[in-house]
Amino acid sequence: MSREYIWAQTDIPPKCKLDRWAKQSLVAKAEAFLADFYRPTFVRTPPADAQFNHIVAFSARWHGAYLLFTSKYACPGPNALSPSFEINFARLGYFGPDRFNLWARRHNDQWLVIASGLTLAACFAEMRTNPWFHF
Repeated sequence: MSREYIWAQTDIPPKCKLDRWAKQSLVAKAEAFLADFYRPTFVRTPPADAQFNHIVAFSARWHGAYLLFTSKYACPGPNALSPSFEINFARLGYFGPDRFNLWARRHNDQWLVIASGLTLAACFAEMRTNPWFHF
């Protein structure tokens, strides 16, 4: 059985690489956005008899070419397997100078492209208003 490979152009642009300083500045901007919007809006004090998972923290970090936004949940119930767990809920892909793609994580752990070719400020504005990024 022979294998043939065919090159086909796609709509996905090639990933751009950033140096360490640019990554650190983007993480600082993402952390400022998290402190400004997500932490005051979605982190609430749990009730005294909490038995269900609730959000306790948000963070941003790089993984390869993507800036991931992570939410940390506490598991206070008596049947919890661990005291906490983390879930990535959004990611930004860097594709050029101030050009990002915005993804949201679906219920089945697949990434869904919400918008492409946005600036960083436009990505943050989309995350503020789009229900895919609300808890």
